Amino acid sequence: MRMLHIFEEERDAQVLVDALFVEGVQATVRETRDDQWALWVHDEERMDDAKALLDEMLANPDDPKFASRQQEAKAARKEIVREEKRSRHREMLAREKLKDGLPLVTLGLIGMSLGMFFLVMQRDEIGRAMVPHVLASPFGFEFVESLLATASEPWRLVFPIFVHGGIFHLLFNLFWLRDFGSTIERFHSSGMLFLMTLVFGIGGVIGELTLAGRAVGMSGVVYGLFGYIWMRGRYDPTVRFGASNFTVLIMVGWFIICFFPGTGIANGAHTVGAVLGGLWGFLASGYLGRRRSRE
Repeated sequence: MRMLHIFEEERDAQVLVDALFVEGVQATVRETRDDQWALWVHDEERMDDAKALLDEMLANPDDPKFASRQQEAKAARKEIVREEKRSRHREMLAREKLKDGLPLVTLGLIGMSLGMFFLVMQRDEIGRAMVPHVLASPFGFEFVESLLATASEPWRLVFPIFVHGGIFHLLFNLFWLRDFGSTIERFHSSGMLFLMTLVFGIGGVIGELTLAGRAVGMSGVVYGLFGYIWMRGRYDPTVRFGASNFTVLIMVGWFIICFFPGTGIANGAHTVGAVLGGLWGFLASGYLGRRRSRE
């Protein structure tokens, strides 16, 4: 958080706070020891946007658009309060229904991944009979020569989502799936999480096949959910979830590390999942519609 400007009057500071709020920039006004008012911007990455709006206000404080922004901010804050009440109600119902356990689809995805891991990695009789018919894997089984070949066997683009190349791969994905999946399922719905799993998972499989010729794992789903939560939380002030700076650091850091030679990890699934999820979250935030309405 950084200080943007000191105002003589609280009213002027609040006008800019409202204008920034409409632009998606969170700011706070605090009284100083000498009876002035300091405006602090929460997100340092948005300082340039905040400074540009400050310059506009200082150059023309009577610009009608600032009064319009105040009305928009007032209406938006009322909507946030209403949405928070609805969200608290949904969360309370979810907690009561699920008794604070993992939501159904999240739990099912974790269970499916664990089951496939033991079937495939232990090479038991069932695993040996099943694997060649259901997925592409790096364990010596022949995969379809092209995506067109999946037209008659579409499950070959789905089952690889649940197979992992090792225990670390499995645990990393399931740790984040528990976190991100629970968030989506509790604040949206089980159906939404199921749909996202298919979109991000199949997209990740196709991306990985394109770059590496093989595809396994929940990585496309995990990075898709992360991208959605990050962008939706960043650009939609009405939602009560988002990605913390620590989570962003871990996910982006791991994404970069996987590009280094010798890691043995192709980033096709990570990339496709993150792009699809980020785009979905950004569009669902309503940011573009709010921006067009202000122009």
